[in-house]
Parts: sequence; structure tokens; C-alpha cells
Amino acid sequence: MADKKSMDSPNRLARMTGVLYLLVVLCGIISEILVKNVVFVPGDMAATVSQITIYGFIFRLGFVVMLARLVFLTLLVLALYKLFGQVNRDVAAAMVAFGLVSVAVSMVALVFEFGAPLLLTSSDYSTLFTTDQWQAQVQFFINMQVHADKAAQIFSLWVILLGFLMFKSGYLPKLLGILMMVAGVGYMADFLVFLLPQLDVQIAGFAFLAEVTFPFWLLIKGVDVEAWKSRALDEA
Repeated sequence: MADKKSMDSPNRLARMTGVLYLLVVLCGIISEILVKNVVFVPGDMAATVSQITIYGFIFRLGFVVMLARLVFLTLLVLALYKLFGQVNRDVAAAMVAFGLVSVAVSMVALVFEFGAPLLLTSSDYSTLFTTDQWQAQVQFFINMQVHADKAAQIFSLWVILLGFLMFKSGYLPKLLGILMMVAGVGYMADFLVFLLPQLDVQIAGFAFLAEVTFPFWLLIKGVDVEAWKSRALDEA
């Protein structure tokens, strides 16, 4: 019984990691639907201000969902370290470092996002600004949130490192590792929009393929337990 438990434990870890990854993806999708599609009106700040005022609860709900996403992302990075640490400890440690810094920068971006409804709904500011000034302030907070999110993408190097660990592990298909590395390159390429705002490209959308395939593989197939144990013995 003890041996069977030992054999099963890598797949328990793999499935826990898969659940965390899916929660991260799901929270991102829900937030996109709640905030970007319901509240923000592209190119019309007056309408966006009106939507934030009308749908204040939805805006705050999206904020809470994004906070939950960052919590799940923190746990995910740590779980990935346990799953792939024996492949290469130095690379896995770098993955964790870049992942956690990305979480921290994304948290700063959320603070800017929450500044918009706070400005609009607080009575302390109602007599300080005209309507045009309010809209300009809201635009500033929204722009800062967008730029901070773009800045966080430079730390998506952690996704490339994850893909490298997956590729080298021997207990997952190499194709999954390649897809994950491509996803990380896509995220980092989108950082060019932060440096060169005249570029209107969205490369990171291709990351969706890897970020759905990988967690479902962990949930359904798990890892090659014998290869995982062999890596663990080599590390020991």
C-alpha cells in the first residue's frame, strides 16, 4: 500500500497543479467578460464613466475575481516548482522568482484599476473636479492599469522557463513544453506594445492553446510516474 501511495503522489500533485492552472485561466476569462466587455467602452470615456457608475458592483466583482486569480497564480507557481523542481533546480527557482514578481506587478495594476470607481463614487472628491476633470482622472487610472499590465508581461519569462522544464522533464510530451515556450514568447512579445505603443498587435492570444491543453493534460493523463520518480532519484 505504501508503495502504491508513493507511485500515485506525483499524479495527485499534477492534478492539483492542473486545477490551479484552470482556476487562473477561468478567473482571467470571467474578469475579461465582467470588466472589459461590460464596463469599458473603447474610445468613449464618457460612456465608460457612466458604465462604471451604473455597474459598480460588476466592476468590483471583476476586481475581486482578479485578486483571486493572483492568489491562485501564486499557489500555481509554487506547485509547478514541486512538480518540475527535480528537472533543474536553478531554472525552477528562476521560474518561481519571475512568476512571483509578475504577480506583484499585476497587483499594482489592480490598484490603479480600482482607483477609477473610487474616484467616481467617493463624496470627498465630488466638489473638487468638473465632469471633464473626472473623466480625465478616470482615463489616467485606466491607462496606468493597462500600462502596468503590459509591464508585468516582461516577467512572463517564467512561462518560457516552465515550457523548458516541461520539455526537458521526460514525464510530459515535449510538444506541451514547446507550446508553453511559444506562449511565453507571445506574452513577452506583447510587451513591445508597451515600448512601441504605435504597434497594434496581440500575439499573446496564441497562448490560449497551451494554457488550456496543459492543465487538462495534467487532470486527465497526469505525468509519467516512473519517469518522475527516476528524475527525483537522480536529483537525490
